[in-house]
Amino acid sequence: MTEIKQTATLPPSLQERFQMLLGDEYPQFLDAISKPPTHFVRINTLKTDIDAGLKQLKQLDITYLPLPWYSAGFRISGNLEHLPFTKEYSLGWYYIQEGGSMLPPVVLNPQSHDSVLDICAAPGSKTTQMAQMMNNKGAIIANDRSFRRLTSLGHNIQVCGIINTITLCQDGRHLSTRLPLQFDRISVDVPCTASGHLRSKPPQFEVPDLRRILGIQTIQKGLLTAAFRLLKPEGSLVYSTCSIHPEENEAVVDHLLRSSSDAVLKIPQLSNYRSHPGITQWSDVHFSEKLTKCLRIYPHDNDTDSFFIALIRKEA
Repeated sequence: MTEIKQTATLPPSLQERFQMLLGDEYPQFLDAISKPPTHFVRINTLKTDIDAGLKQLKQLDITYLPLPWYSAGFRISGNLEHLPFTKEYSLGWYYIQEGGSMLPPVVLNPQSHDSVLDICAAPGSKTTQMAQMMNNKGAIIANDRSFRRLTSLGHNIQVCGIINTITLCQDGRHLSTRLPLQFDRISVDVPCTASGHLRSKPPQFEVPDLRRILGIQTIQKGLLTAAFRLLKPEGSLVYSTCSIHPEENEAVVDHLLRSSSDAVLKIPQLSNYRSHPGITQWSDVHFSEKLTKCLRIYPHDNDTDSFFIALIRKEA
């Protein structure tokens, strides 16, 4: 019954695409997105410690389970509606963030001495997580081209108690010609069709046609190319989307590999996390065999939304 219900909900064009991508795992995928979304929270260790944060959750009758891939992340359930109205939440103890969204910073692994660029930073989930991982040291430039979204980013930076980050309002595709800097690590979490949010945001939206997907792909290619130019030799960047479409994922990374001989894909070192390798063919288009080093994450893998992650290093 679950599969029939969800198949009827998914538009035919998505059914066909996801069946091609998932093959025998398609029924598991349908079953996963038919379930209510799972909720997650990140405890901000710049404002409190893990034990104090968990104690407060317990007092709110919120049940928590630690995420095996990130020590400050927790899967939560129970009396969740009161959390955003608590004093602790207002003080920045907690950041409500989807579990899969916590992965790209973990893969990028910024260190306290690094210079970091978040090229599409708003509203700040990954920026604030990286600042937390860096213990408010080093330096982060958090950029977004939307001034309205930059306001949300600035608010979250302030509430989370972050002091190692400055904000910038520029089109990320032009940063490499306007910013006379290079960075140790860069987060490239690009705008996308958000097709991976079928679970947390049920598929009641208009499905983008191929022309629109390819239009977004052009922006994504520009952002990734610009970010790679801003990367120091031997530096690392993470390209990520919350999309399932190969046009926004493997095709974009493949474009960089073909245009930049010093771009090298690395296998992300993640433990206790299930994922699928990137694909090397979509319809009649062939990608580099190296794309298998990317990660495809589906809802039935770890009880999260879908994500795509590629770890890229610039060779000296």
